[in-house]
Amino acid sequence: MDIILEAKRLFEDCKLIPKNSISLKPEVRKMCERNACGYYNRNWTCPPALPELEAIKVEFDKYEHFALVYQIYPVINNLDLKGMMEALSDFQERLLTFKKSLKDQREVLVLGAGGCSLCKKCTYPEKACVRPQDAIVSLEAYGMDVVKLMLDNNLKYNNGPKTVTFIGGLMY
Repeated sequence: MDIILEAKRLFEDCKLIPKNSISLKPEVRKMCERNACGYYNRNWTCPPALPELEAIKVEFDKYEHFALVYQIYPVINNLDLKGMMEALSDFQERLLTFKKSLKDQREVLVLGAGGCSLCKKCTYPEKACVRPQDAIVSLEAYGMDVVKLMLDNNLKYNNGPKTVTFIGGLMY
């Protein structure tokens, strides 16, 4: 299977990004600690449930390539929380479909947007994750500055009014 063709089938676009242009930054992980998205200490795919950034860097270094995927969704306006959450749910389902399509690939890591929301309520920290094979960690939890990543690679992060863009990635 051609990984990039599969990504382009499921997402608006997919672009190979030079891996050496990506840095995993402690300040991005600190946004997690400040609970910028509301998932800190509430989700198996978010800090503090994840390894420290140094361990993540070791994992990151195992891969040779990075492909960025994104999807643009219409919303009523920038206050349309319901529309944004529906879009995020769709994006995470696309990522999960993508991840499952790659199950025969040896070394692949699919990264997403925001904390995993595949379950209605995450079991963290009371019980083990009920879908560990499906759970997808966010680019930000890996320390990636997504806005900078998009801008550095001539991709639009903001795709205009009445839209929301979700971004994920694939390490392979």
